[in-house]
Amino acid sequence: MTRPLGSALGWLVGFVAVVVALDSTPLLSKDAAVVVDDSAQLAAGVCAAVACWWTARRHTGIQRRWRLLMAVGMAGWSVGQAIWSWYQIAADTPLPCPSLADVGYLMMPVLALPALLTLGSGGASRHPGTGEHHSSAVYLLDGVVVVGSLFVITWATSLGAVVHTVAPTTPAFATAVAYPATDLVLVVIVGLLAVTRRVPDQYRTQLALLGSGLVAISVSDSIFAYIISSGGDEMPPATNVGFIAGPLLIALAALTGADERDGAHVRPARHRTEIAHLLLPFVLVTLTAAVVGVQAAVGWRIDAVEAVTVVVVVAVVLVRQLITSLENAALVERLSAVQAQLTHRALHDPLTGLANRVLFGERLRIAVDRHRVHRRPFTLVIVDVDDFKGINDRYGHTAGDRVLQAVGQRLRACVRGTDTVARLGGDEFAVLLDAPSLPPGGIGQRILAAFRHAFVIEGWQLMVGASLGVVESGEEPQLTADLVLHRADAAMYVGKWRGKGVAVHYRADMDREWPQLAHTGRRSPAGW
Repeated sequence: MTRPLGSALGWLVGFVAVVVALDSTPLLSKDAAVVVDDSAQLAAGVCAAVACWWTARRHTGIQRRWRLLMAVGMAGWSVGQAIWSWYQIAADTPLPCPSLADVGYLMMPVLALPALLTLGSGGASRHPGTGEHHSSAVYLLDGVVVVGSLFVITWATSLGAVVHTVAPTTPAFATAVAYPATDLVLVVIVGLLAVTRRVPDQYRTQLALLGSGLVAISVSDSIFAYIISSGGDEMPPATNVGFIAGPLLIALAALTGADERDGAHVRPARHRTEIAHLLLPFVLVTLTAAVVGVQAAVGWRIDAVEAVTVVVVVAVVLVRQLITSLENAALVERLSAVQAQLTHRALHDPLTGLANRVLFGERLRIAVDRHRVHRRPFTLVIVDVDDFKGINDRYGHTAGDRVLQAVGQRLRACVRGTDTVARLGGDEFAVLLDAPSLPPGGIGQRILAAFRHAFVIEGWQLMVGASLGVVESGEEPQLTADLVLHRADAAMYVGKWRGKGVAVHYRADMDREWPQLAHTGRRSPAGW
C-alpha cells in the first residue's frame, strides 16, 4: 500500500469513527443524531459522485467508463439519500414505498455492476495459453447463476416469508425484493472478481477499493432491509457505517490512479481456483434443486418469485453451456490454426515461402522410397545462383533478398503444384519433380529459359544466371536420398567449372572424371 493511500484510508476510518461516536453519544438527542447520520451519508454519496465525475474527465477508455458509470450511480444514490433524509428529518409523513428514493438508491447497483465488470476485465488480452478461458459473457452468466441460486435458497428458507408479511402491494413487494437481490448480485460479483478473476495488477488497488465500498453499502443495506422487513423502525448507528464508508471508499477508488508500473500483467490463476470457478455454479444449482425438491416433498408452497427465479437460473445455465461450447469450439479452431501456422513456419523458408531443408529432405526420402518399391520416377534439380555475392555487394542485401524471392517465384512457375521447390540455404535451391511429365532434360532447359529474362528489382534490371545439377531416378535399385543429393551437387559443380549458366545432367562417370567433386562438403538430408 502506498503512503498517500494509507493516509487517506486512515482519515476515512477516523471520519466514520467520529460519526458513529456522535450518533452513539448520549449528549445528542435522537433527532440530532439522525441529522448527523443522514448528513454524513449524503455528504459521502455526493463526494463519491463528484470524485468519479471529476476524475473521469482526465481519463480515457476503461478508466473513464467505470468512473462515469459510478458517477451516475452514486448521483442517483445521493438523490435517494436526500429524499430519504427529507422525509426522515423535515417531513411529517413516512416515506412511501415505493418512492423516488428507491429509484435513486437502485440506480447505484444497476450501474455498479457494469462498472465492476469493466474494471475487472481490465482490457487484458485473451490468448490461448494464458489461462483466460472464459469470456465476460460467461463470467457474468456465472454470477447470475450464483446469485439466482443463493436468492432461491434464501427466499425459500427465510426471506420470502418476511417480505410477504410486510409488503402487501405488488409495487412494495417488487421494491422489497429488489434491494436484497441487487445487494446479493454486487457481493457475489465482487467475491468472484476477488477470488477467481485474474485482474491486471495495475487495476487491483482500484478494484479492491471499489469492491470494498460496494460491499460495505450492500451489507448495511441488507441489514436495513432485514430490520424494516422484520417490523423495526430504525437502525443502530453502527449498522449505518457501510452507508458512510462505502461511498468514501468508492471516491478513494476514483481518486486512485492505475499503477502503470505493473503494466497489464495478469497473475496466473491457481489450478484449484480454476476448478472452483468451474464447479461453483453447478454446486449451487444442485443445492437449489435439493431445496426445491424438499419443499415439494413436504408440501410447502412454492410461490411465483421462487418459481420464476428457478426457471431463470436453469435457462441461464443452459445459455452458459451453449456459450461455453461455442467458445471451446472457437478455441480449438484457433489452436488448430496456430498449430498449422507453426508447422508451416517449421517447414518453410521465411524469406521465400518455399519448402525448407527439413521438408525437402523428407519429400526426397519419400520419392526415393516410392522409386525403390513402386518404380515411380522422379527428377531432382539443384539450382545455384551464379555470382550472388556480387549482387549483394553492389546492390545491397535488401536487393539480394528480393532477387532470392524472385528466383523462388520463377522456379515455382516452372513446375506443377504437386512438385516441390525448396530453398536449401543462401542462394541454393532445389526442385523435386514427382513422376515428371517432361522429356529428359526438359526441366533443366525450362529453368534456364526462365533465368534469361531480366529481374526487375527496386528499379534495376538485373540479369541473373544459375548453374543446375540434374539427376533422374533411372533404374538403379540401391538408390538413396544421400546418393541422389550428392550426384545432383556433383553435376551442379561441374556446371560451375564449365562456365556457369548451364544445366548438367549427372552421368555415372562423373565421380571418376572429376574426383575432386567426390566430396563437396555438403550435408545430406539425413543430417538436416
